[in-house]
Amino acid sequence: MSRVSRATAVVIAGLAVSAAVALAVLVPAQGKPVRTAAGPPLAPLAPPVATTAAPAVPAPTLIATLTRPADYRSAPGGPVAGHLPANNPFGTPEVLAVIGRAGADWSWLRVELPVRPNGSTGWIQASDATLTQTSYRVEVDVAARRLTVTKAGRVVLTTPVAVGRPTTPTPPDQTYLWELIQPDHPDGPYGPYIFGLAEFSDSYSVFNGGDAQIGIHGQDEPWSIGSAASHGCVRTPNDVITRLAGLLPLGTPVSIS
Repeated sequence: MSRVSRATAVVIAGLAVSAAVALAVLVPAQGKPVRTAAGPPLAPLAPPVATTAAPAVPAPTLIATLTRPADYRSAPGGPVAGHLPANNPFGTPEVLAVIGRAGADWSWLRVELPVRPNGSTGWIQASDATLTQTSYRVEVDVAARRLTVTKAGRVVLTTPVAVGRPTTPTPPDQTYLWELIQPDHPDGPYGPYIFGLAEFSDSYSVFNGGDAQIGIHGQDEPWSIGSAASHGCVRTPNDVITRLAGLLPLGTPVSIS
């Protein structure tokens, strides 16, 4: 079943659970999407010219924001493999990380898809989306329990985090920031913000009635930071997730290893 045809669920990172508190909940229905913009305008298509005077800088990541519903295919111009609505489950435009282009005038975009299995990709027509770009990247080192943000290859933030327990590990993947939600209760288990990732738990196929989506979010148990304490999500200090919410555009690539 398609990721976008089901309710979205985020695994709560290491909650102390009672009969009144579920292990995982839908990305809070009482919360609200924060923004839909995905980064600065796209630069000219010509690639940068490498020089010997400066070290190589990672190329910016292209971000596709759908302007209408779109079919995706396994190859440019191939048969339809699936369908994406124009908006995500929170009613804001669908954002996809672009990992390749093909065709005359780059008329086809290869994108990461917010569907199971993790790592799914497909091709959409460029005419179905607007393009922006970002130089930010997020790296999560599960063993070190550390999250690092870089911009154009330079570290701008690093922080200890809580990751999944051995029985419910944070899945390794190349993914991206798909949603940003601001819960109505910033002192709750998600903290003030949740970044929903375009990846899902390997430990749970369904959780609390929805697909178990992995997220990066705040918390209400600061003593768990730096430990393997969650059901798969990456938990940050609340001041850090607040900073990230104002810094990172949707579509920013995330590497978990």
